Amino acid sequence: MFKAMTKKAKFMLTLAFAAGLSLQSSFAQDADAVTDEELTQYATVMNKIDSMKEDLQVRYNEVIKNNELMDEGRRFLELKKAWGDDAKLAEISATDEEKAAYQGILDEYDNMVAEFKEVYPNLIKDDLGAALYNKVRNAMKSDAELKTKYDELLASMQSTDEGDSETDDGGSN
Repeated sequence: MFKAMTKKAKFMLTLAFAAGLSLQSSFAQDADAVTDEELTQYATVMNKIDSMKEDLQVRYNEVIKNNELMDEGRRFLELKKAWGDDAKLAEISATDEEKAAYQGILDEYDNMVAEFKEVYPNLIKDDLGAALYNKVRNAMKSDAELKTKYDELLASMQSTDEGDSETDDGGSN
């Protein structure tokens, strides 16, 4: 049958086949496109995770500041620079009590990080699902426009959160 076709007919058939593949590919890409709703869901969860990270940092700083041996963090920084080097620890006259306090702070921080690492995957799984998380994350890697849209959305959410906390702080005095 194919032999009996003219060159023009073969060309038209090939063109139609190629157009069909292109259209099918276009539909597949559209089906995989990230919707505004999906992007907003993703940004909301990432905003929660960023907030959790900030809270963790604040708690860590408070632990350091509230330890009277750490001199509002100044001694902590000295110990941090010398940590793991007995000669340097001796050079800054680190006491056993200070070393124990420093190690206690490190242990507490490790516990905070472990708690965070336990919570955030569940937040992603429960609020987004692995498929949506991966879909949006992967799409942003290859789509600069989507990444820009996400960054703007996240910045907007964060500025709203900051405005809310300033309002909350102002009302609690």
